[in-house]
Amino acid sequence: MTTVPAGLRRSVAGAEGGDEWLAALPALVVRVAKRWRLILGRPFEDGTAAWTAPVTLGSGALGVLKISYPHLEARHEAAALRVWAGSGAVRILDSHEDDWALLLERCMPGTSLRDQGLEHLEHVQIGATLMEQMAMAAVPVGGPFPTLVAVAAGLADLASERIDRLVGSAPISLDKGLLVHAVDLLRTLPLDAPSEGLAHGDLNPGNILRDDSGGAARWVAIDPKAVVGDLAWDPWPLITQVGDWATAVTPAGELAERTRLLSDLTGLDAARIAAWSTARGVESALWAANRGWWTGFRGADGDLVRAREWATAATLLGTG
Repeated sequence: MTTVPAGLRRSVAGAEGGDEWLAALPALVVRVAKRWRLILGRPFEDGTAAWTAPVTLGSGALGVLKISYPHLEARHEAAALRVWAGSGAVRILDSHEDDWALLLERCMPGTSLRDQGLEHLEHVQIGATLMEQMAMAAVPVGGPFPTLVAVAAGLADLASERIDRLVGSAPISLDKGLLVHAVDLLRTLPLDAPSEGLAHGDLNPGNILRDDSGGAARWVAIDPKAVVGDLAWDPWPLITQVGDWATAVTPAGELAERTRLLSDLTGLDAARIAAWSTARGVESALWAANRGWWTGFRGADGDLVRAREWATAATLLGTG
């Protein structure tokens, strides 16, 4: 019997098509496992947009089966992993587009960077290394990936509509100036990118896993939401979700320090990283607010506090 982790059920239930997908998921898992002749292990508990489980292939090799809840950001995950071909990211073994299914190499021990207990600057260094490795891959001409120009414009339209609809009835205090500034950044930042590449899109510490299976310790990225555009789009979740920087005497100064380090390691412009982080923090807050999540875990209030500090960090780094 296929079990569905509680976190995945909470996240997908009520989303567009989510209830139907959850109902069909057990049969889908059985079908995919039969197609690829997999022996299934117990599903991982920490997914919020996909059912994932360790598997054993017919050859005896170890892998991971991932079946995603169908959503636009996950559409080109397989294509992105094939572009990177194991350089900086997990290696893909097979995929089935109609079932939104991926068969991936298994990382051993598979501990996430978030759970590794390293110093926060070491986290940033590890993430920067992966960004550089992935940036070396050439973006295929005519590839399927959306452009950041188009993605950010769509997010700006959504954010603007949500500001108009939600601000007047919000149960928390909102800085409308910050919200409008973020929309402007989403519209303008992609237009003058100094260079472009295939950005991961969700390089948070939970999406970076340790893999010692090849005999040498390395880190790999998983779960890309790939877009073609300014690579300064990527560092926001990595820098924001590492350590409790909010307890620093000057939180914005701590963010600026981390951003300078990543900039030094990757060559990306520090001010652009901070500007993108401001915009993405506000967009995340409005997404949460749209689902009624104003406070608490994943609440809009926390995202807005962080976005305000990012805006201050952007000023410290040379841009408003």
